[in-house]
Amino acid sequence: MTTATEPKTVTLTVRFEVTETTVTDVEATVTVPADIAEDEDALQDWLDENEDEWVDELDTDNANDISRDVTDMYGTDL
Repeated sequence: MTTATEPKTVTLTVRFEVTETTVTDVEATVTVPADIAEDEDALQDWLDENEDEWVDELDTDNANDISRDVTDMYGTDL
């Protein structure tokens, strides 16, 4: 009978950066220039450039489609 051996492991502390992307549905009442109110592209640009006008309505507890990527590693304690 052949016994499988577990791979050798080590425990270490590692420091790294993670970029997290979420999709969150936000509903906010904002005051915008009248000439962009019915232009979806212009309104989207305005929302992107004026985050301070709606950010308080952002509830990340309702986020979905969350993805994470390790973007940088600073080292380990080995």
